[in-house]
Amino acid sequence: MISVCMGIYNGEKYIEEQLHSILYQTLPPSQVVLCDDGSKDNTVAIVRSFIRNNGLEGRWKLYCNEKNKGYPDNFYYAMSLCKEKYVFLADQDDIWEPHKLESMVAIMEAAPQAKAVSCKFGLIDAEGDDIHTLMAPTRNRATGITRNVSCEDVFYKCEWPGMVLAYRREWYETKFGKWQAQNMDREKKYPEIPHDFLVCAWAAEDGGFLQLDEELAWHRRHNSNTGGEEHRLAKLLNRTRKLAEIEKYNAILDAFDKLRIMESAEGRQALEDKKRVMRERYEALLSGSVRKVAANAWRNRKFTRGVTAVCDLVIACKKGRE
Repeated sequence: MISVCMGIYNGEKYIEEQLHSILYQTLPPSQVVLCDDGSKDNTVAIVRSFIRNNGLEGRWKLYCNEKNKGYPDNFYYAMSLCKEKYVFLADQDDIWEPHKLESMVAIMEAAPQAKAVSCKFGLIDAEGDDIHTLMAPTRNRATGITRNVSCEDVFYKCEWPGMVLAYRREWYETKFGKWQAQNMDREKKYPEIPHDFLVCAWAAEDGGFLQLDEELAWHRRHNSNTGGEEHRLAKLLNRTRKLAEIEKYNAILDAFDKLRIMESAEGRQALEDKKRVMRERYEALLSGSVRKVAANAWRNRKFTRGVTAVCDLVIACKKGRE
């Protein structure tokens, strides 16, 4: 019933702890796919030993790419190898609660309209201690209630990393196959969009993205995170770093547009709104003007988190004093 899919690369420090959290799920996966993208450390040896020592041959399989595919192509490839009804995405350095699979499968079984389901998550540091930060995930109230996530929500605040997501394999393969057929002239097999962002956007557009109000995973932030997430104030408020982050995000939004990912009027409008807001935010920050940053934050308050606006204002103030 369940496939777990993980792209791995130089993850020797934390991967065994994550593998244990998958192994000891109350509802065990039928298939675990691990795709190594050319690790230079001991990741492959650790995974092979884990599979052998726990007698997991057959159900758990490690694939080693001949050439580095890069992120996110390695994940798209791993997803293509999944064969079960429900696919859970996993990262190499996080930790899952023991009932994560069971709880999320129960939701999808009870809600046939659900194309993808997410849980909430907490943050931990390299040592496994809780992180408290301005840019924290949405607060977990532990109600066990699910809510529908819209396209506007997805582009407003992309807070659903792969490690909290599960999706219906047949639905995803149908969507992806349709997209590939419409883009047969492309040299690249996969889109230049993070796999988790794509799944969230598609599920929301199809009216089938549910978020469970229960914290079932812990996302580890450390110096080698692939996504480059940050929680330390000094880096959050670094102007050069923030501009580079926005440039990278704008490139992803441009790929959504160029590759015609969103098909509905709602989806296209949410994308266009986000593209405009991010472009104007970038221009305001680039100007270094506190007045322009404040005016932009007010003008786009419907589309911008309050904490984001505050951080941008602090960055502008620091620039003004330089």
